[in-house]
Amino acid sequence: MDLTPDTEQLALLTATADWCRDNMPLDQARARPAGLWAELDAMGWTAMTAPDMGLTHATEALVFAELGRHLAPVGLIATAVAARWSEHPGKTALALLDSHVAGGRVRVYDPVGADRALGLAGHLVATTPLPSDLGGAPGLDPSAPLAHLDPAPPFTALGDPRAGLHLQLLTAAFAVGCADAARDMAADYAKVREQFDRPIGWFQALKHICADMAVRSAVARSQLYYAAAALDAGDAEAAFHAAAAMRLADQAAIENGRANIQVHGGIGMTDEAYPHLCLKRAHLLSFVAPARRDIILGEAA
Repeated sequence: MDLTPDTEQLALLTATADWCRDNMPLDQARARPAGLWAELDAMGWTAMTAPDMGLTHATEALVFAELGRHLAPVGLIATAVAARWSEHPGKTALALLDSHVAGGRVRVYDPVGADRALGLAGHLVATTPLPSDLGGAPGLDPSAPLAHLDPAPPFTALGDPRAGLHLQLLTAAFAVGCADAARDMAADYAKVREQFDRPIGWFQALKHICADMAVRSAVARSQLYYAAAALDAGDAEAAFHAAAAMRLADQAAIENGRANIQVHGGIGMTDEAYPHLCLKRAHLLSFVAPARRDIILGEAA
């Protein structure tokens, strides 16, 4: 199994990075332009593995990690899964619901412009229609508008169990990108912030923190690539690899987010600075499709 991106994948990754830098800077994550979703759709990122596209999950994971680095709308995750495994076109919001298909309260992220929501119900991906007038307000992640449905409407499970692996894979890709963003933000700040007439990155304690962030990101990215290739290949162990990718990506995103705030010192604790955006996105992603203990430990039936 070759995990090295080919020339076409690298070209697509470079184009994605350039577009995100110019059109979706991280410092604007709390106030995205009204027409951003239409632009994301026009770029083809909302349905990369749809049946008529012919792209692989490995290619999609590369692109989604870069989108995650810029805290792209979380609705991209749900929309991409719906485009691959259902007949629902258009924007799909991301739902966090109880372990049962119906009952309780549903949190709907990125609902503006979506007529359907998708989330994990038990071990299966399920969808439900949304009211047309459902709005959104800032929640845990200020870059992801949040709405509530209480009581929860009925959810219809998708038939293919691979949809759950796809949801987990794209969530892990977003988390890997989030970990990368925190790593880069910390390293950049350590180069310019001075103390005792030296950049703080000169001090060993800060070097170790930044090095640990780089290692966590590299490990999580390697497992993400392997899980994506396993899903493309129909590997019998694809569920394990996807769960491992999610576990490592969660760990990298949350721990790098915390370390980034530590490197920024006092300013890292303020709302005016940006480090908290990475940590809050990391926590949100950890709830979307968490790694199952029984799969990680090889105890799944």
